[in-house]
Amino acid sequence: MPLTPDAAHTDFMTPTEAAKAIGCGVRWLRDGANHRGFPHHRFGKALQFSAQDRDEIRAMSRVPAQPSKLAAARRRAASKRPSRAA
Repeated sequence: MPLTPDAAHTDFMTPTEAAKAIGCGVRWLRDGANHRGFPHHRFGKALQFSAQDRDEIRAMSRVPAQPSKLAAARRRAASKRPSRAA
């Protein structure tokens, strides 16, 4: 009886495909897998990325939002102004 591939085993991508899906460069992705601890799979010499690997790489690369220095300066300036009493 032939085996039918399920979604967990067919979602692997090559570095070129994964880089396109993530929206990054192939070299950045390969360097991350080889030197910076990006999750990946190796089948012999072949480097592959699963859907879970790609999601984890996106999460690892996320930069949280920070308020701008201009907004912080405006808040400080506004708090130093005397309040208007009616």
